[in-house]
Amino acid sequence: MTAVLAERIGRADRAQCRMHRDSELAAWHTLLASIEGDEWTRRTVCDEWDVADIAGHLIGQAEDVNRMLSFPRRYRKAKRVYPEVVRIDAHMMVQADEHRGTPPAELRVLFDQVWAKATRKISKNPELFRRVSLSMEGFDDVRLSLGYIQDILLARDLWMHRDDVCQALQRPFDAGPYAVDLVAQVMYDVIDGPYWGDRPAVELELTGPGGAIYQLGRDEPVGRASVDAVAYMRTLSGRDDAPVVTGDPAATEAVATCRMPF
Repeated sequence: MTAVLAERIGRADRAQCRMHRDSELAAWHTLLASIEGDEWTRRTVCDEWDVADIAGHLIGQAEDVNRMLSFPRRYRKAKRVYPEVVRIDAHMMVQADEHRGTPPAELRVLFDQVWAKATRKISKNPELFRRVSLSMEGFDDVRLSLGYIQDILLARDLWMHRDDVCQALQRPFDAGPYAVDLVAQVMYDVIDGPYWGDRPAVELELTGPGGAIYQLGRDEPVGRASVDAVAYMRTLSGRDDAPVVTGDPAATEAVATCRMPF
């Protein structure tokens, strides 16, 4: 199989992103309905968050879409409450904080309500609004448009956090019908963005659900590496710093050390 470069992936359009988002929301509806009792308080890989906190954070993500002043209010609060934490991470912590203690039945209903509204709003936002861009603390040379954040990053966040919850509950993770597309959008960012940096070009085989073969870097590859696709998404997002990457040493080192905002 030929390795894929960024130009062969392309950026998913709004209709595709809507399908990705809708699919994840349906999967989350089923997952939340299945969580019982002390499963809500199981710790996850996301720092100090438990399962309920992840649901609260995701509800907060939708609220920030639905209410114009929600994001700036929380962003200011984040600096005050968590001054030592990277600002965007602190903002997410505030999202979780504001929903902590909400009864599970209310979390389920609220999740469906706010995301139904958010995903409709995202699909209707005018192009001028979508072009507004924000800087990313910790990645000084990165600016993200609202269109990219709402179309690409939110679906990615829903997908990755669903894996977090499944791991915490010791359940298998169903990567879903759009796993290949979601992973491809991550790889597009790695290939086409600043995250690969000065690492040498490599050929990377992602295996399992969402898998494909990609060339990272524009030069002649120095080697080939292989890693499970979902596991590598966890590595890129900073959740797992010890991925099981096999292959040529120079390639495995380059692959294992790359990070990007999720």
